[in-house]
Amino acid sequence: MKKCLHLLSILAFGLLASTGIVAQETKITGYLLGSGPSGTQDVLDALNFKLKADMGAKLELNYIGWNELGSKYPLVLAAGEDVDWVYAASWNGYATQAVRGAFKELTPEIIQKYMPRHWKATPSEAWDQAKINGKIFMIPTSTPDRKIPLAVIRGDLRKKYGLAPVTNVAGLEAYLTAVKKNNPAIIPINLGSGYDIGQPFFALLNNEVPPINFVFGGSVFGNYEDKAHSLVDILEEPYLTAFKKVANTMKSWYTKGFINKAPFANTVLSKQSFAQGKSAVGFGNSLDIQEVLSKATASGFDPEIIPILSRTGHSPADSHVGNGVAIAANSKNWEKTLQLLDLIMEDPDYVMLVYFGIKGKSYDLTPDGKLTLPAGVTPEKNPYPQDAAGFWFAKKDLFPPQATWTSGYIELRKKLKDILVVNTFVDFNFNPGKVKNELASIANVISQYMDPISIGAVSDVDKAVATLIAKLKSANQDKVVAELKAQLAAHYK
Repeated sequence: MKKCLHLLSILAFGLLASTGIVAQETKITGYLLGSGPSGTQDVLDALNFKLKADMGAKLELNYIGWNELGSKYPLVLAAGEDVDWVYAASWNGYATQAVRGAFKELTPEIIQKYMPRHWKATPSEAWDQAKINGKIFMIPTSTPDRKIPLAVIRGDLRKKYGLAPVTNVAGLEAYLTAVKKNNPAIIPINLGSGYDIGQPFFALLNNEVPPINFVFGGSVFGNYEDKAHSLVDILEEPYLTAFKKVANTMKSWYTKGFINKAPFANTVLSKQSFAQGKSAVGFGNSLDIQEVLSKATASGFDPEIIPILSRTGHSPADSHVGNGVAIAANSKNWEKTLQLLDLIMEDPDYVMLVYFGIKGKSYDLTPDGKLTLPAGVTPEKNPYPQDAAGFWFAKKDLFPPQATWTSGYIELRKKLKDILVVNTFVDFNFNPGKVKNELASIANVISQYMDPISIGAVSDVDKAVATLIAKLKSANQDKVVAELKAQLAAHYK
């Protein structure tokens, strides 16, 4: 009997093969931001083992580096081949790419059919936030990040020099001076390219202007605490004076050697340099800084956290579209891609795997259920640190607390509920279709003229600011602002 069944199975397989319907793994290609840690391939192998068993799919994972985000990201989507999904976010040109037709439109019916877990876990306002001209082109995270921007300093050095605690970036001068004088091997603020550029500048500017966070174009931001949705141009009075004041502070810091001379060519972020003992200040946020705190503590440092807040003491809460995924418009496997993302974003086993790696190799759990490192693994040798792999859209409510959280970090987490406020622009997506050429020109102006000001690398602040204003005018920023105001009026009526 067994021989007959075996023979029948062989014959059935041969018949299916002859008709071309033998089940094969569907290759799904995705793109994340940054660069994968050393253990990424092991995690990907484990992930694909599960995917093959659960849905007959295989994920091919690629990364777009931070320093090539502005160039490679749109090129990958424009090519339209060998890409099924990409990381997408409001801060990463989601609306621009959606208007260009780079993403596939997703209807509620499609999402409910292929992503039932995620549809159930995600509130209706998340899908509203993802809409561009009334259509959905992104799968937003079900759990927005609960984070604030911050800086970290070496508390051990601060105490060694007899300095008072530092509560904001504006109070760093004495600390930076002491580090520069006594520690020639450490760069006080060792900025990296990409994310770091402008971090200290805007941390200082936050003390001088209304609550601003998201830039709509050039020098124009939204006041995220204003229910009337007012705009703030930081290059017009009454804010221009504050802008120049901060620019002069940055110039002073740059001249004194507090800031590295070639940050645009430095691919190591300040927070990474901080963990390595090569920078006295690191910039990040209250989520991605956890690994840095662990590494710094393990190295014998005493990291202290400086929240970067508005002058009202607040920070805008992230929207659901602060992290998400979009399906490439030309994806040939979009149905299976959605099913795969449903697992990665919501299934507990998949979430722990893509975010924390392989249990026993890159993480473990204490008897009381807290995240810890496996025996013999130190933070700097962890092959797959949390947050490092780029799966920031996974369901964060499934994350266990960590055994390594410092008392300062725990205190900060307790304060978040009072610090975070609703961003009044949270449901507004600026459609750049009518001004995309102007926005491209403005982006070039910011890169060429604003970025040097923000790190202090200009000989004359007044002349540099005047040039920046003139260049933005030539790039037709006024047209962008007019279109922005029209869309705001139509959206909020």
